[in-house]
Amino acid sequence: MNTKSLVKKLDKISGADESLGKVIRSIRLCEEETLKNFAETLGMTVSYLSDLENGRKLASAQKAYAYAEKLGYSTKEFVRLALQDEANKFMAKKGFYTRIILNFQQASFA
Repeated sequence: MNTKSLVKKLDKISGADESLGKVIRSIRLCEEETLKNFAETLGMTVSYLSDLENGRKLASAQKAYAYAEKLGYSTKEFVRLALQDEANKFMAKKGFYTRIILNFQQASFA
């Protein structure tokens, strides 16, 4: 299963908005990996992985790219999600509570 179809399937099931942290958590759970083992695979601490999965931390586009390569998933989708997460955080700080959905052809507000 590729990243894009995984994200769509999970969003449909959960009704939640997609984010890089949610995708990474879903991959970890599907692979039945512990936080500790998965954090080691990605080269991060357990606390950072937990924060990323729970939306308390965001990954840069560069880190998202590296994570995708380590996991064997689409670098394009991981980078898109990282940028989308950053855009949503920025907009929330500015008082705009709308969900930004990015793709590499267009940007739209949802």
